[in-house]
Parts: sequence; C-alpha cells; structure tokens
Amino acid sequence: MATLNIGDCLGAAWAQYRKNMLTHIVATVLVTAIGNLFFGLLTGPLLVGYMRMMRAEEAGQPVSFTDVFRGFDDFGPALLAAVLAGILVAVGFCFCVLPGLLLLPLVPLALHEVAEGEKDAIQAIKTAWGQLRPNLFMALICSFLISVFAGIGALLCGVGIVLTLPLAYLGAYHMARQMAGDPRVVIAL
Repeated sequence: MATLNIGDCLGAAWAQYRKNMLTHIVATVLVTAIGNLFFGLLTGPLLVGYMRMMRAEEAGQPVSFTDVFRGFDDFGPALLAAVLAGILVAVGFCFCVLPGLLLLPLVPLALHEVAEGEKDAIQAIKTAWGQLRPNLFMALICSFLISVFAGIGALLCGVGIVLTLPLAYLGAYHMARQMAGDPRVVIAL
C-alpha cells in the first residue's frame, strides 16, 4: 500500500485549484448546495462526479462544472458507499471522538474507489479501509489540515468558504489518489 505524503496532497490540491479556480468554485457550490438541498443524499454521487472531473482535468481534457453530474452514472454505488461509510464514521464518533476522526477519511476514499470504476459499494469501502489502515495517523493529520484550510473561509462571515471549500474537496481527492497508490500525485505548477 502507498504511504501518504501530506505536502504532496496539499501541493497538488493548490496547483489544480489555481489552474481552473472558477470551475472548481462553481462545482463546489453545486455539490454543496444540491447535496444540502436533498439532505446530503446526493452528495456522494455529486462528489464522485467531481472526482471524475478532477481526474479528467489532470489528463488535460476540457472540463466544466456540470461534470459533477457524471457521478449519477453510478448513482447506486456512490449513494450506498457514501451512506455506509458515513454510518461507520458516525459509529466511530459514538464510541469516542478519536475513532470517528480516524475513520473520517473513509468517506472520500470509498467515493474515490467508485469514481475509479468500482461498482460494488461494499467492496469500495473494504478497499478504502485497506488503504486507510496503514495510514491512519497521517490521514488524520491530512484531513485536519484540509479542514483547517476550508474553515479559514468561514472566518469572513462565511463568504470566504466559497473560495476555500474547493481546496478541501481537492485535498481529499489527492489524499485518496495517493493512498490508492496513484503515482501521478503532484501536478506541474
């Protein structure tokens, strides 16, 4: 299994964000607004679409913020992976805060597996757990830093979150890619 390099994840997220800032901002607003409008149920499929958009952008393909809807191609697995991984995280928080925090990266990891073509939500979660287990501490630190960067935007009466939340999504995507063993983690600046 691949080891997690936090600097590479954050650097790749920042580089990709700078490359196409407006598209990432609009895509993030769509994912967040539509996800919240439907009580979080559509967040999994929308994040899968967003991850596919990020991958296409890295491959040099033209992308649009509407690409977030490409996750509906695998609606069932994306929804189920998000809900089941979310339940596991919630159970972790019930036992104590630390188990929940340690399991938190399971959600983007499972959704990344679906975005990469896994059609079985249970298998996506099992694979995500296999990737997370050897990297628990580093994934916790990476998730914490990603959350801090996203939260900085909330300090400006919440308006700045529109600019910083895309970095959280990009950071989670690059963390998942790196933990999945993808060698193309850092984007050329």
